[in-house]
Amino acid sequence: MNSKKDTILKTIRQFAFIIILMAAWELSVRLGNLPSLLLPSFANVIQSFITQTSNGELIQRTIFSLYLIGTGLGIAIVSALAITALSVCIRWVSEWVQVLLAIMHPLPGIAILPIIILWLGSGPQSIIAVITISAVWPVIANLSIGLRSIPVTQIEVGRNLGLNRFKLTWSILLPGAFPHILSGLRIAWARAWQAAVAAEMVFGASGGEGGLGWFIYKKRFFLETADVFAGMIVIVLIGLLIERVGFEWIENITVRRWGMTTHG
Repeated sequence: MNSKKDTILKTIRQFAFIIILMAAWELSVRLGNLPSLLLPSFANVIQSFITQTSNGELIQRTIFSLYLIGTGLGIAIVSALAITALSVCIRWVSEWVQVLLAIMHPLPGIAILPIIILWLGSGPQSIIAVITISAVWPVIANLSIGLRSIPVTQIEVGRNLGLNRFKLTWSILLPGAFPHILSGLRIAWARAWQAAVAAEMVFGASGGEGGLGWFIYKKRFFLETADVFAGMIVIVLIGLLIERVGFEWIENITVRRWGMTTHG
């Protein structure tokens, strides 16, 4: 009960904070007499949001972006699991992965976009590749840290209980590393969005079709600032939805129920 009450109060506080931000935005535009080209009023942004949603463009762009991000993120997660499994089993693979992490983890995915375009062309496959490269490293890093943080005594207890390698992984290793895995997925999700939007803003629509990044780039080019903010609001809303409905729900039924983290 306390957990549900805390969740409700947290949601109320967050909504109150958002409402305060919206009111401050509207007041600053009206009282500051700012030109709409630089900063449109919140009311104009909402009107643009409704218009672009009604004509179907925002929905179409959002679906396309989610397709790219979902594909790239899925490839990144599967690749990270395979690479981490190999690095756990083979020492020299682990050493190579550590070197790659040191090189690639700090490198923005968008930095290698010109090379990706040369290799794969300027289609959706290039954006998916950039998303994959951006998202795979935080998953590998956090999964590796999580596995290394598990006490050796827990692994030995599992072996003494007669658990085979699969049951040991499923019952001890993955639950023990899950808080780190969840953190890695959160970072990978954020990086995937950043890579997708940035890639589309660099070279525009992919194959004649684009997502939210292309929508924002196109509207900025035509100085339709309210529409630019409308596209940004969609990204924010999707981020809030995934965080609250996705990651927080998973966290509540796993690591918090297991007592592996404190309530925030």
